[in-house]
Amino acid sequence: MAKGFRNYIDNTMQRIISSEGITHSVYATVMELYYGKPVYKTVENAYEEISQIRFKPSGTCYTADRQCSKQPRYDLDIIIPVYNVESYLQTCLNSVIDQQTKYSYRTIIIDDGSTDKSTKIIEKFSRNASVLIIKQKNRGLSVARNVGLDCVDARYVLFVDSDDILADGAVEILLDKAFENDADIVEGGFDTFKDGKIVSQTKRMAGLSTVSSLSGFAWGKVIRATYFKNLSFPAGYLFEDTIFSLILYQMVQTLNEQTYKYRLNPKGLNLNSKQTPNRVDSFWITIQILSYLDKFGIEPSESLYTSLLQQVGMNFKRTFQLKPRAIQYACFRILTDIVNKKFGDYSGTLPYQHLDTALKNKKFGDYLVACLEIALR
Repeated sequence: MAKGFRNYIDNTMQRIISSEGITHSVYATVMELYYGKPVYKTVENAYEEISQIRFKPSGTCYTADRQCSKQPRYDLDIIIPVYNVESYLQTCLNSVIDQQTKYSYRTIIIDDGSTDKSTKIIEKFSRNASVLIIKQKNRGLSVARNVGLDCVDARYVLFVDSDDILADGAVEILLDKAFENDADIVEGGFDTFKDGKIVSQTKRMAGLSTVSSLSGFAWGKVIRATYFKNLSFPAGYLFEDTIFSLILYQMVQTLNEQTYKYRLNPKGLNLNSKQTPNRVDSFWITIQILSYLDKFGIEPSESLYTSLLQQVGMNFKRTFQLKPRAIQYACFRILTDIVNKKFGDYSGTLPYQHLDTALKNKKFGDYLVACLEIALR
C-alpha cells in the first residue's frame, strides 16, 4: 500500500509541479487545489457529503457488559474466524494447536458459514478437548470474532487469521512476557510471506511501548481478556481493527522475536478494496470510537490524542484515491470540530504536531500535507 501511495502521488502531484525546492506553503496550496475545498456551513453538511459516498454502517464497537470470568479456566484463548480458506486452513490450525508451552490454552474456531472444504478440515479437530468449534451462518469477520469473544474463559486473548501461521513457540514467548510484566498487550514481530517466501519482516524493539508502535491489526498479539468486557468489533465495517488504535492503548510490551506469519493473500478483503467506498469505514469507526469515549471510561490525554493523529493519517492513506475528492475536506471539517472541542489542551508527540496545528488552525492544505507526511513514514 505504501508503494502504491507513493506512486499515486508521483503520478498526479508531480505532473502539476516539481517538488524540488518547493516550500511547505506552496505544496499545501497545490494539495488544497487538487482535492478541492467546498464550503460547508455546518458539520452536518460534511457528514451528509461522506454519507453520499458510503452510508455509515449500523455496527457498534460498544457492547454492554460481556461476561468475563473471575477465575478463568485458561491462560489463553486463541480465536480463529474461518470462511472459505481451504487452501491455507490446515496449516494455520496445525500451527496453533501444535504449540509447545507450559501455559494452558484453548483454540476457538468459528466457522462463519464456509461453503468450501474448510468445514471438513475443522471437523478433524472436533474430538480435541482443547478445541471449541462454533458453526454459524455467514455474518462476517467482526461478528465471528465477537462470537469467539463471548466464549472466552481465559486471562488473555489472541486472534489468528485463518490464512496465517502462528510461529513456533509464539504462545510461550508472548505469555512469558505478559505474565512477567502483568502487561495489557504483548506483541512480537511478524514476517509477511507470499507463496512460501518471506517478502518482508516487521521487527519490534523489546520493552515497554505504546500503542502507536503496534501493527494496528487484531492478529498476532495477546490482549488482556477484560479489555473486551465492553469492546466489540463493529459489524459491517471494513478496517474493523481500527478499534485497536484508540481503545487499547494502556500497558504494551513488545518483543524482538518474530511470533507471527502474515500471508499476503490475493483474495484478502483489504487487498481487493483499494478504491471502493467502504474504505471510508476507517473514518466512520474513528468517529464512533471518539463518541463512545465516556462509555469506555477513557479521558482525553496526550497519549490518546497522539493515537488519534496517527489514525487520521492512516484514514487519509486509505481514502486518498476515492472520488469525489471533496470527501477529504468533509473529513477535515468534522475532525477540526472534534479536535478543537475534545483535544484543545493537547498537541500530540513531535511527529504529529504539523497535523495538530493544521486541525486547530483549520488549514486544509496544511492538513493534507501533514497527512501525507504521516502516511509515507
